[in-house]
Amino acid sequence: MEGLIFIGFILAVMFLVGLIGLISGKENKKFFLTIMLIPIIILVIGFGTCALIISQL
Repeated sequence: MEGLIFIGFILAVMFLVGLIGLISGKENKKFFLTIMLIPIIILVIGFGTCALIISQL
């Protein structure tokens, strides 16, 4: 359980760093966009897998 909380915290920090980097208008927007999109993709895959597992029960 603590591992999931730790991973969630890391994903939230990655998302916030990417969002702040995009808003601040730094030169390397592609890097910040990638850092912001990785947690979103992981969450979508995770929720999809969870929904698939629950629907099979």
